[in-house]
Amino acid sequence: MTTNVKRGTVVGAAIIAAGVAVAACGTSPADEPAMGLTKTTAEVKDITSAVAATGTVEPIRVIDVKSQASGEVREVAVELGETVERGALLVRIDPRDVRNAYDQAVAELDVANARFTVAQRKLERTGNLRESQVVTEEEYEDALLENANAKAALVKAEVNLELAEDRLNDVAVSAPITGMIVEKTVEEGQIITSAKEVTGGTILLRMADLNEVQVRTLVDETDIGAIQAGLEATIKVEAYPDREFTGRVLQIEPQAVVEQNVTLFAVLTRIQNQEGLLKPGMNADVEIEVGARDGVLALANGGIKTVDEARALVDALGLDPELLSQRVESERDREAAEPDTGNTDSAEESGQADDSGLPTMEQIQAMSRDERRKAMQDLSPGDRQRMFAMFQEQRAAQERAQRADPAAPKPAFVFVETPEGQLTLKPIMIGLSDWDYTEVVAGLVAGDVVFQVPQGLVQQSEMLEFMRRRTAMPGMGS
Repeated sequence: MTTNVKRGTVVGAAIIAAGVAVAACGTSPADEPAMGLTKTTAEVKDITSAVAATGTVEPIRVIDVKSQASGEVREVAVELGETVERGALLVRIDPRDVRNAYDQAVAELDVANARFTVAQRKLERTGNLRESQVVTEEEYEDALLENANAKAALVKAEVNLELAEDRLNDVAVSAPITGMIVEKTVEEGQIITSAKEVTGGTILLRMADLNEVQVRTLVDETDIGAIQAGLEATIKVEAYPDREFTGRVLQIEPQAVVEQNVTLFAVLTRIQNQEGLLKPGMNADVEIEVGARDGVLALANGGIKTVDEARALVDALGLDPELLSQRVESERDREAAEPDTGNTDSAEESGQADDSGLPTMEQIQAMSRDERRKAMQDLSPGDRQRMFAMFQEQRAAQERAQRADPAAPKPAFVFVETPEGQLTLKPIMIGLSDWDYTEVVAGLVAGDVVFQVPQGLVQQSEMLEFMRRRTAMPGMGS
């Protein structure tokens, strides 16, 4: 089964497993390295983001070779995997029956020629005698009809000879294209039927032009928005582990495929294969480049927490969840105050502007708990329902925009140390991500030190108590 690999800011399973093992050994809460707290530094890097998937090498065009003649296979002139030129002999069928038919057609043509010659001469004589009134008009008409019948028989015999000649040539099956024999289904001595039969005839061989091949991969629908025709792709196959092949996305098939309740779309990547190294059926790992940034500030993925991950940490550490929403809101306000980059639809899609008179999602998040409760009480049931529907649409629009543009800035958090020696969640804006690093758009500078806190460790009681003592309370740091 073809699987898809998503990009994102994730916590390594190995780090989590290691942290859990350390906690189980009863290490000291004051021992930060033993507790799984490691440091990483923001630095300038090149980032290339790609959607990765596995697929199968396929020929672009496969041709079934059949014979117009029936009979016994007398010769198979090619072997499986052999490359042949257009017009080269592939298979020869027993020619005895068609050769007999050809010889008979030649004899019938000779007879038809003789009959036509005799009929012509008879018509000439009858015409001369008719002028001398030696023969009757009826006899002349009989001679005229006989000449016409002889001419029709001659034409029929000529056509039959052409058909017999074609059938004689059909016993030698030639290559319709220049390509490789990818499947051979007949051997010498086998009886085959022609393509003219009701059954469609016997497939002798399958040929494919492998100078250019394609890889069909299945990509999760959440990543399809970032993929479009023309994007460059890197392909690796197990047969050549130290070599990379380069291709480009040809198309995304419109019909989805559902596997284990996951909606996937087939993506076709076209690859030049002049050396013939890629064979049909090879398993291929494909990485489709969806974005690249050179010389940008980046941070290891383990040090970045998404808004949802940060919210879980806030709950576990007993911090005020209102502060988290306010920090997200203040960061968005700061971004909105910066010069516009030309995206005039961003405000509408994020829900920052609305003419319905209802509070926007950002306004609700910026409110305190009491203000939020009062705002909800002032709304009618119908207004509350419309507001929640509007929030869902805004979230969907934001997700669509992020999928379409992986480099679009989005909020996140990092753990940094305050001058007082406490850990605090600091809001940042992140952009493009690859397997190891994520672009930091705002909130950090080169050289800033960030703590990598494995998400799974907060479930351990020892780690949780240690983090509570080390985390800035009650605010969330400067």
